[in-house]
Amino acid sequence: MPEQKPAGPDLFAEVNRVKDTADMTDLEKKHVPVITAPDKVAPGECFEVRIEVGKLMAHPNANDHFIGFIELYAGHVFLTRVDLVPHLTCPVVKAAIRLDKAVGPLRAFGWCNIHGTWEADKPIQVA
Repeated sequence: MPEQKPAGPDLFAEVNRVKDTADMTDLEKKHVPVITAPDKVAPGECFEVRIEVGKLMAHPNANDHFIGFIELYAGHVFLTRVDLVPHLTCPVVKAAIRLDKAVGPLRAFGWCNIHGTWEADKPIQVA
């Protein structure tokens, strides 16, 4: 396996997003969080959200290259965070949440120790 090159400073200077969903790079496929959740929920209804980093292309999970945490927000409202250790955990999180009103899209962040923080979002309707 080739040696992993350190990320350039730009990956750590901001939150990274996929630039073109129709033509994703391997780096983007390995790092973008994929959110699975209903498109519409009733106010106050509990529902499950699944977030997976590396769903589109497997992300390494070794001591020297791993996903260290996954966070979930509704708009700018923090919902949950799961810290992960290399090798013994997988970058997949399931959370049961409840939204009383629409506060924006679901937003997931995943942090890679080499390639920084990556964000994705999914619209959700509360009605």
